[in-house]
Amino acid sequence: MLEWTQKGERGRSVWLSNSIDASDNRAKLDAVAKKLIRHRIILAEIMKACVEEFREYDVKYIENHCIVGEVRMDEISLDQDVPDADRSILGSNTEDMSDREGVIRFDLVFDAEVPKTGELIRLIINVEVQVDINPGYPLITRAIYYLGRLISRQKGTVFTGSEYAKLRKVYSIWICPDPKKENQNSIAEYDFTQQKVVGTVNEPVGNYDKLKAIIISLNDDGIETGSEIIRLLSTLLSTKQSAEKRKQILAKDFNIPMTREIEEEVSEMCNLGLAVEMKGRAEGRAEGRAEGVAQGMENARLADISKLMEALKMTAQQAMDLLNIQEPERSRYLEKL
Repeated sequence: MLEWTQKGERGRSVWLSNSIDASDNRAKLDAVAKKLIRHRIILAEIMKACVEEFREYDVKYIENHCIVGEVRMDEISLDQDVPDADRSILGSNTEDMSDREGVIRFDLVFDAEVPKTGELIRLIINVEVQVDINPGYPLITRAIYYLGRLISRQKGTVFTGSEYAKLRKVYSIWICPDPKKENQNSIAEYDFTQQKVVGTVNEPVGNYDKLKAIIISLNDDGIETGSEIIRLLSTLLSTKQSAEKRKQILAKDFNIPMTREIEEEVSEMCNLGLAVEMKGRAEGRAEGRAEGVAQGMENARLADISKLMEALKMTAQQAMDLLNIQEPERSRYLEKL
């Protein structure tokens, strides 16, 4: 039985090693995806396609005139111990601590200026790459929470006291390269609207149009979808297409300049995607071997119990006592005897 145990431990060790390596590659893949999205030309494409305030403007104009300051990969605490205790989401200090949750990450955070009005709006762009598509909650609920935090954090930074009219609009845009099959090639918007239930209401739209969530679900092939932004992002974040093919499509079809930085990130995206896929296959094989070893151990134990019961006329419990089988495992063996 010692031989079985050693084999089982080896199998589990291989499986654990593969899992750690695969997780590390997924984290790197996620980081590269965020770097690619962070380029101002890509953000401008997303803003033109998804943010209504910028739809009438040229991508180059948005890139050069509408993105205010630096685009940051921020670490910002979402859950605060005291509501509205935020010191600054705007400005240089963008890190807050919470005893309950600590520091967690918004992927990309930046401000954009609407050309006609000069209004500043805040956008957060979240990129979910190679993650569990069933995280245990609807993704939109997380987006709503992020919007709520970005709204509440404005008190004390954008306005003080009761100056709620100064509240800025916020967007949370989620890009999902690996969505559920039924959600592929789709863009969904969720916002705050006015419903006239009784009587006449003449509230200006700008007074309540303050938050919007957008979920962009891609495909991993860069195929034609009828939506240029889905095709662009699917090509940009694909882990299946070759790097050269993706560079060609991005440059020719979307006029994305193939700078050295972008070329390196596109190539790294392909390499990491291949590594994740290979590690996933290795993990599956190792897990299968570990499960096979565990099943073999169980079958051997069952055979030992049966032999003792037959040869020495023991009850199952007496046989398991002799074999030193622990209580939590006994019910499983009893079901199979």
